[in-house]
Amino acid sequence: MLKLLLAVSIGALFVSPLEAGETKPVTKACQPGAKHCERWTAEFAAALQQALKGNHAAQQTVAFCLSSGCRDAVVIDKVAACSWHLVIANSGAATVLDSSNLRHTCRPMTPAQKDEARANARELVRKIYNRDPAATDQM
Repeated sequence: MLKLLLAVSIGALFVSPLEAGETKPVTKACQPGAKHCERWTAEFAAALQQALKGNHAAQQTVAFCLSSGCRDAVVIDKVAACSWHLVIANSGAATVLDSSNLRHTCRPMTPAQKDEARANARELVRKIYNRDPAATDQM
């Protein structure tokens, strides 16, 4: 039982950025000595904490890692990446590059994936900014 509780508490550090109640890991286990993987895993974890506090640069890092895998340290999740790009678009600090990244990430997805990304982004915007997202999402 103690092992289970320890595993669950450690696993809580690596849960999906979209739903903390889920146990879907987004970081990968790094191979011993894989310094780039360890660095990106740590950077992703730190960025995720800051992104949830509204830090624009951290939100960009989270979206980038979920889209690219950050040198194989993070599980690629296009829906989650799109969700974060939608959050960035609703941050009030979005740039032209952010809009381009949103279109590049989100447009190729299926309608069901886009709906899921919108729903996840809606929850994140409410959690981070205490308001509803803008009506347009630029997808």
